[in-house]
Amino acid sequence: MEKINVNEIFENAMKDPSLFSTIDIENLLDSIEDTNNDYLENKTTESITKEIFHVIRELKATKEKQQELCGKLIGYRYVDEIHELHKGKYIRWIRIPLKPGDVPSLTNGGLVVNVKFMDNGIHVVCKNAANRFIQYKYDDCLTFQKLSTEEQLLLLAYEHLENHG
Repeated sequence: MEKINVNEIFENAMKDPSLFSTIDIENLLDSIEDTNNDYLENKTTESITKEIFHVIRELKATKEKQQELCGKLIGYRYVDEIHELHKGKYIRWIRIPLKPGDVPSLTNGGLVVNVKFMDNGIHVVCKNAANRFIQYKYDDCLTFQKLSTEEQLLLLAYEHLENHG
């Protein structure tokens, strides 16, 4: 079986969505699903965006702040369960406000290097752009992971299958 250039397919599909009709979706999904993408099964970019919107809305921030946070999280997915967090991928998180009136802020984030299960909960260790290690408590934050090109293409393929069955 020939190796599929996922980046090239993604770029072309973004420029011209009608190309999906010429792509062998099953072959593409088989190629991409060699890696474990169960967490994306039957999801679309729209459903992931809606999920982020609902999570952000729960923070009780102003409409402007909610829009700002959602805008910064385009191309990310909400990580609801720790097993859906992948080492080596970029994440950002929002510390859940502790007191009424606290304004939620999105961290600059970093690459996940480790997940530690400790007595006081789950801790995620990241390496930021300045090559510093940061650790945060997973349960005290909302975590968002950057979607890779393969993940975005998989979402587009699911969307195509949903719309053109």
